[in-house]
Amino acid sequence: MIAKQKQTILIVDDEKSNIDLLINLLKTDYDTIVAKSGKQALKLVASKNPPDVILLDIIMPEMDGYEVCRQLKSNPATEDIPVIFITAMCDDHDEFKGLELGAADYITKPVRPAIVRARVKNHIQRYMAIKELERLNKLAFDANPSTGLPGNNSISDAITDALDNKKDVCVIHADLDHFKAFNDKYGFARGDDVIRFTSQLFKQILIKVKSDTAFIGHIGGDDFVIITPSSICQDIANMIIQRFDYGICQFYDKDDILQKGIASTNRAGEKEFFPIMSISLSGVDLSKRQFTKYIQVNDVCTDVKKIAKSTPGSCFFMDRRKE
Repeated sequence: MIAKQKQTILIVDDEKSNIDLLINLLKTDYDTIVAKSGKQALKLVASKNPPDVILLDIIMPEMDGYEVCRQLKSNPATEDIPVIFITAMCDDHDEFKGLELGAADYITKPVRPAIVRARVKNHIQRYMAIKELERLNKLAFDANPSTGLPGNNSISDAITDALDNKKDVCVIHADLDHFKAFNDKYGFARGDDVIRFTSQLFKQILIKVKSDTAFIGHIGGDDFVIITPSSICQDIANMIIQRFDYGICQFYDKDDILQKGIASTNRAGEKEFFPIMSISLSGVDLSKRQFTKYIQVNDVCTDVKKIAKSTPGSCFFMDRRKE
């Protein structure tokens, strides 16, 4: 399992002794980054990996802490990041001004280590809880109504995040073979049962392999996307195929199981025999190729999917091209 990433604290101060003190207080539990000016702080916060809490001095040259806080709170992209003033300015008016600007807390120097750690911990926990709630609300809004899995927007975001952060992951597109023929004979209610069975199968397998970075999305119908660490994507694909082939027969009547398929009508309106459903998996390993956009990954998945769909039975095809 991948170790849980520490939260990041930005320390903004122009005095080395103050910076060293705060780093020593917090480095065991958090990652710390430092800015020695207001302008540098604003630049760091605007990066791809903004901090989770900002410890901000007030008295600094060029741009004081009040102005830094004002700019952070007036920017929708940074307004929710907790700002804790740590300053020698101990007058009530100073504290009122800082809190009125939107700071989450105000600590006066000389600092008391236990108080600093406790307050940072509280604001980190509150901020992470809010972020998690926002994430869950976003997923719920985007969720597929049949399976409850994240939908197209979340899939795009997950792949884009993997590309931006250069994660060693594999994107697997999963598609059921002969699902339409099954729906035509057994009806949409039983077809929905198959879709839910498939989504549960994916969840159970990813729980079994204990991957914290895995993701399952439901594009719609019988199309799914799974994102897994590259090192275990083949093992996951093998388990999916094995469990799907074993479990899918429960949805067919006995006669169709005996004849290993059903007679139905194809898209041209002609009678055709369709085998028991299988699952086609097409994979793209993001660690092997240089993609920059989600649509590029999607296009390669689509190409590989054509090969998988043309192969009888359940199968997994991985894109092996370098570029």
